[in-house]
Amino acid sequence: MAKYLIFDSGAIINLTQNCLVSFIRELSHIFQGEFIITDGVKYEIIDHPMKITRFEWGAIRIQSLLDEDLIKMSKDEELVDENTLMEKTKEVMNTANNWLFDNDKPIHLIERGESECIALSLLLREKGIESAVVIDERTARMLCESPENLKALMEEKLHAKLSAKLENVHEFQNIKVIRSAELAYMAYKKGLIEGDKTRLEAMLYALKFGGCSISEKEIQVIKKS
Repeated sequence: MAKYLIFDSGAIINLTQNCLVSFIRELSHIFQGEFIITDGVKYEIIDHPMKITRFEWGAIRIQSLLDEDLIKMSKDEELVDENTLMEKTKEVMNTANNWLFDNDKPIHLIERGESECIALSLLLREKGIESAVVIDERTARMLCESPENLKALMEEKLHAKLSAKLENVHEFQNIKVIRSAELAYMAYKKGLIEGDKTRLEAMLYALKFGGCSISEKEIQVIKKS
């Protein structure tokens, strides 16, 4: 397992909305590393929603994980210089949103929070520090794992033939990506979530419907493992 798990907004929101905050607490005690978020992600999951009544309770629950020091801020860990991270984030956003084109018009794919997570992972790799990014959203995950398949997916979605500069995103393919569903399965295997395979299946479907890009086929494979 990586030394640092860098959480994107969607994964944390999905876990908290499905009442899985407790397993984050328990998993953090046996994980040989740290759970961290960036400033951009904190703004998306705590600072901004704290001002909106509809989302305030979720933000409070996530804030409790920071208060308990179970999830830490990357800047507090002093892993990388904040100005360096800011510049790398801009570089990641510019690259990610300017490699795939529809009639020479670049297609916008990822936002600041995802870009910060990817940027931090890249900077840690330069320092020889292991990390993985916890991302549920399909586009950002495919950008790191298989940009060729992402191109095909976007062509199908837009009903258009797209051009791409795949060499521009080659750097992203060395990033390890984990989904909330895989963390949940790990917690289940560690005995942190009680119940039989039916409960595991229900939990994975809840995460899927909450935004985790996991297929029904994958869920059935996990259930049988």
